[in-house]
Amino acid sequence: MKKIILCFLTLTIVNFITAQQVAVADFIHLEEGVDSDYNTLEKIWMPFHNSEIKSGKKMFWAVWKIDNRPEMEKAPDYVVFNIFKDENQQKSYMKNWDGNMSRKKIESLNRGKYSKSTIKNIMNKKIKNEVRSYTIKILHQTVMTGGEAKIGDKISMGAMREKSDDYEEFEMNVFLPMWEKQLLNGKISQWSFAKVIDKNEAANDVTHMTFIFRNKANPGDVMFMPNNEWLSNKIVEQGLTTREFWPSEATLVYMSN
Repeated sequence: MKKIILCFLTLTIVNFITAQQVAVADFIHLEEGVDSDYNTLEKIWMPFHNSEIKSGKKMFWAVWKIDNRPEMEKAPDYVVFNIFKDENQQKSYMKNWDGNMSRKKIESLNRGKYSKSTIKNIMNKKIKNEVRSYTIKILHQTVMTGGEAKIGDKISMGAMREKSDDYEEFEMNVFLPMWEKQLLNGKISQWSFAKVIDKNEAANDVTHMTFIFRNKANPGDVMFMPNNEWLSNKIVEQGLTTREFWPSEATLVYMSN
């Protein structure tokens, strides 16, 4: 299995995500030397996303820049999240997508900001080398502290491949209580646990994701069973064998109004 980086709008990004909502996460590996063009592309798209949200077609949009990419094949540079109120809204949005109409709307919304020729050049340029798309649904998340998400916020992400049937039980009954202690200690703003329910052909073999918003925690600061260190360590070690894990971090660079 290819190594991967996965981040997610932490479903924390915002308290905007609930158990019924889903997010489509596009992990984007850019062509060489096009970072500036990519950022222009997202700025051109931003008014369109805001308009779609205002009209009730989706709930939220955000772009995260992935930091400190590991050595791996086609490591993603950015991840874009589109959040929907439920699977029905997400499927309807994808089914009714009209690229030509969307492009005309983008030109109209950017009138006075970008010329038609600039939009055409950016939209037609080969900027994205590969896009790995995942549809994600929240299984559980803690409360969110520290205020709403803002540009510059950081998030720690974990991409998981389930190795045993009891993986979710370990995540919920062992690791969740430990992260709840970190939350109470003010070391994180939120912990979220999500399941991949759909993905495109380019996507990696990932089944779950975790997201830790504003993470300043040291995992060694808390124990699952403080009164029995030996047993606590054994249980945590067993839990770690139930999945493969690829960590990363990202910074929020754009989000809907």
